[in-house]
Amino acid sequence: MISRYSNVNTAYVNSVGISSVINIGDSMEITPSVKVLAVQREEERYYGSEGDLSQYEIFEEEFPQPILYEQVTTNFFHKNPKITVHTINITAISSSAVFQIGSTKDIVCETRTKHIRHFKD
Repeated sequence: MISRYSNVNTAYVNSVGISSVINIGDSMEITPSVKVLAVQREEERYYGSEGDLSQYEIFEEEFPQPILYEQVTTNFFHKNPKITVHTINITAISSSAVFQIGSTKDIVCETRTKHIRHFKD
């Protein structure tokens, strides 16, 4: 990983939800993942057979990955390897989001959401 360090005076996060991560410090890998089935109806009714994610193709199909065609070589030089921030103010993070102060080698986040809306006739 790149040799830098972060200096943050104040970090305020109001809300963290559904498989999200707040990480202070360095890490090698962060992989939050969430699958959401959201059913909304004008009339409150539960049919009992709902919630089986395998019924929906979006939750079963393979997640596409980028194909790397060539070798990439990089070099970094940080005259001042310190990142200084006075205040971070976040209202909310959700659905496999990452808020990090520090370095991470790999971050792979995945969110799959199926919305269903039922309206009265």
